[in-house]
Amino acid sequence: MRIIRDIAILLGMVLIQVYLLNEFLFFRYLNPYLYIYPLFSIVLGYQRGLQLLVAFALGASVDLLEGSGGMHSAASVFLAFILPFLYGLFKNNRDDNQDISGFQSLSLERKLGLLLIGFFIHHFALFALENFSSDAWLSLLKRSLYSSLFSFIFVLLYQLWNARR
Repeated sequence: MRIIRDIAILLGMVLIQVYLLNEFLFFRYLNPYLYIYPLFSIVLGYQRGLQLLVAFALGASVDLLEGSGGMHSAASVFLAFILPFLYGLFKNNRDDNQDISGFQSLSLERKLGLLLIGFFIHHFALFALENFSSDAWLSLLKRSLYSSLFSFIFVLLYQLWNARR
């Protein structure tokens, strides 16, 4: 039953990303890419091979609906590949809840830190594949940073709203 709920959430995030969020482009290069949020909140609890497969399916769905040629797939798989390492950096066995595994066990501050770093890594990989040029590193860093912060603000608001409930 959990897998059906997770698939529904993943499909919902893809549809929200493609048909709603991609319609907004703020200041010429700020687009919130929130479809990767389930990679943190849901997929981190799965086995390693399934994490990579779900990340590929998530990115491929966005690529298919946008016609972006595999850039989202590659960036999502890259994020899923390094996510366990990032999770290990932010996990602290002393302070975190031992009864819950994965992303949900982290404190709010650690969740937000993991999300911010993960969003930046994903956005950097995505925009590097999109530009595929070594000429504009400063522009790539700036675009990655601003889009990551913009996406992070959306997730921050959701996390703060969710923490109050």
